[in-house]
Amino acid sequence: MVGIDADFSDVDQFFEDGTSEVVAGMKEEGEAFVEDAKATGNYQDHTKHLRESNDYEVNEDGLILKNEADYASFVESKGFEVAGSAAIRTEKRLKDRFER
Repeated sequence: MVGIDADFSDVDQFFEDGTSEVVAGMKEEGEAFVEDAKATGNYQDHTKHLRESNDYEVNEDGLILKNEADYASFVESKGFEVAGSAAIRTEKRLKDRFER
């Protein structure tokens, strides 16, 4: 029987570094989503609430893109761009970035 002496002490750090890189990338894409949605919204936002309600959350399950204004989906249902297209563009950037 042949014995092999191997040191795997750096494996945990490797995975921690990889996780940190992915989380940082998701935060960058979340920020890009917010800016994209603000810039491409084609509606009258008299109170600025609708544009300021674009947000994101990064957690252990991934990146969540959202608009926290209760009426955002209603505005989009009337044919105005609030955050939907920005979310689609963000999804594409995420796939290009992480699915290699």
